[in-house]
Amino acid sequence: MREFDRNGPRAEGAPVVWAGQDDGPALVVVDPAGTAKHDVPPTWGRLAEHFQVAWCRTPAGENSLEDIEDVLETLTERQAPANLVASGEACPAAIAIARQFADIVSSVLLVDPVDEDTSGTLADTDIEVLVVARSHPGPDDRVEAPLPLGHPEVVEGVAAALAGMR
Repeated sequence: MREFDRNGPRAEGAPVVWAGQDDGPALVVVDPAGTAKHDVPPTWGRLAEHFQVAWCRTPAGENSLEDIEDVLETLTERQAPANLVASGEACPAAIAIARQFADIVSSVLLVDPVDEDTSGTLADTDIEVLVVARSHPGPDDRVEAPLPLGHPEVVEGVAAALAGMR
């Protein structure tokens, strides 16, 4: 698995980047890779047409968990329903934070989770936990796990999962 240094080039920039709608349902992206330094990836454009998108760049913030909690507290104040999206090493934290904000979080959408057994993690809540994309280990896989959250397969997986929840 790739590791991203908190002192590396991806640690620069804002810890949270907002895009999309000013109100309504939200997608809170927990990104351990620290992409979206200034803007969300262009592949997320069609999702941003329908959602508030809060891209939380965990390498960029000293207080990454607090930054995510602040985003969810803001959404709670706005009474905006939220779905979390996380990849790799950020998946367990996203699940834990979802439990804290179970009143507004309806799903946690995972990409290449480090723990393959995600069933039952939020079984005592109404929050759905779904794996929406995985890297494909093998000789023709050009992207090492976890897939970047801006990858088209991730965006397609998120869109399909959200469409299936309506």
